[in-house]
Amino acid sequence: MNNAGVFSLGDVEIAGEMDAVVQKPVRSLDGMTAVTLEASFSYGTGGVACAAVVQTTFDGNAWRDVARFDFDTATAVKHCNLEGLLSKPVTSYAPLVKQGFYDGVLGNGLRAVVSSKGEYSGTSLALRASVR
Repeated sequence: MNNAGVFSLGDVEIAGEMDAVVQKPVRSLDGMTAVTLEASFSYGTGGVACAAVVQTTFDGNAWRDVARFDFDTATAVKHCNLEGLLSKPVTSYAPLVKQGFYDGVLGNGLRAVVSSKGEYSGTSLALRASVR
């Protein structure tokens, strides 16, 4: 792995509704074989639902979902560990529509996409990736 370490995938203040707001990607992760993801949701008031989707890319243009974290009206910290050295059967790609993961697929970049419903106040989301 050329660039192992812990990276921020976003520190987001959640206020009004957000519709798939793309966070700054982390690139140059050539040789990434595993990543542990942490999503830390700090709830204030209001709101209904918040989702953070972590995506990977092979070419820097097309991004594919590898993990999704769903939150509502409670503070929570969630984790997911993904490995790229697994054998996977041939399958068609499908975006993650609820909390879950798609293991065995890691490209050379990561990014997060955040969405929320309802009017949150005093609420934030921090996303971290420990890449190896």
